[in-house]
Amino acid sequence: MINTSRKRHSAPFKAISLVLVWAMVCSSLVPVPQVFASQSVKYPAPANLLALTAAFTPALLKGIKVNPNNPLQFNFLIDQGETPLSEHKKETEYQKLIKYFLAALTIPEDELWVNLSPYEKDRIVPEKFGQTEMGRDLLAQDYLLKQLTASLLY
Repeated sequence: MINTSRKRHSAPFKAISLVLVWAMVCSSLVPVPQVFASQSVKYPAPANLLALTAAFTPALLKGIKVNPNNPLQFNFLIDQGETPLSEHKKETEYQKLIKYFLAALTIPEDELWVNLSPYEKDRIVPEKFGQTEMGRDLLAQDYLLKQLTASLLY
C-alpha cells in the first residue's frame, strides 16, 4: 500500500494543485460569448455524401511542464503533427488545444459529451459544454462522423 499523505504535503504536489486551481479560476472569470455550434460553423448539408480522406496526424497536446521555482509558470508541450504550420496558424492551433485542456478541467466529467441522435433531439449538448470551443468542435465532429457513416452505408 502506498502512503499518499506525505505526497499531498510535498511542495511539487501543492504547486501543481495551485496551478490547476489558478487555471480553473481564471478560465471561469473570462466571459464566454453566447455562441452555439449551429451558429459558428457551416456544415455540409445532410443530403451530401462525404468521401474518406487520407490519414492525418494533427498537432497534439502531449504534456505540461511546471517550473519548480515558480509553480504559476508552466509551458504546454505540443507535438506539431505531420503538417508544418505557419507561425500564425501554429499559434491559433496551439491556443485551441490549450482551451480544450482547460475546458476539460473545468467542465464536470459527466457533461463532456455531445449527441446528435435523431431519437434524442432534446439532448444535443450540455449548455456549459456547448459554450466552449471544445464542445462546438466535438459537436461538429459528431455531425461529420454521422454523415461519413451514412455515406459508407450507401
